[in-house]
Amino acid sequence: MSDNDFDSIPDNEWDDTWELAWSEFDWERYLRDQDEIMQTYLGHYEKHLERADRIDEVAHIMGWDDMDWTSDEAPPGDAAAPAPDSSRTPGDDALANGKLDPYTIQKHPVFISTCALFSWLTRTWEFVAPACGPKMPMRTSVAFATALSRAEHLGFLAIHSLDMGDYSLAVSLIKRALTHLNGALRQIQAIEAGIHPAFAQFRRHALIRIFDIREIWLRVMRDCRDELNRRVGGAEN
Repeated sequence: MSDNDFDSIPDNEWDDTWELAWSEFDWERYLRDQDEIMQTYLGHYEKHLERADRIDEVAHIMGWDDMDWTSDEAPPGDAAAPAPDSSRTPGDDALANGKLDPYTIQKHPVFISTCALFSWLTRTWEFVAPACGPKMPMRTSVAFATALSRAEHLGFLAIHSLDMGDYSLAVSLIKRALTHLNGALRQIQAIEAGIHPAFAQFRRHALIRIFDIREIWLRVMRDCRDELNRRVGGAEN
């Protein structure tokens, strides 16, 4: 934004915008809360790992039953609050109520679920790969980690597009993310499971999570395309 853009904002409007801004402390607290929600998701996921319907069961426990993957609505409990006292900041209200109410992409069910699963994959790999020692093919190990990172990055861009209502872009980004996720799958399957007990256990659990990420993304793509078709049908009518 240029200096001229700043000058074009009336003083009273700029003051109002500044008063509504959260402090760094408010946002740090908010992000810590979202980290805890992600850990809660992982905890439920671990408990129901052996269930074929674990994705849906954990979504049920998290309270996401009534939400489509492409829902434009904020998650339960994030309804708009009454207009705050002009003398108080959102952070003041949040702390007074004992909760933080604003909606960000960190609250999106697809973000929480995929971020949690990617987090388990990358963090566990950081311990497993070195534990295998020289038996772990270095090139394959790096290729696996790189493919995961690229898939996660593109997935998050897709979730952002989804959250903004740009479903066509979301579908395109997910297709690219799936290409890298499938690449990670090929890399891990190319490593001999018998090289180390830790890797054998990791691969079994990693495959479950990779396929679940794929399933979540495929559901998002399906819902996006259904929504796009609905919009086209509505426009034709």
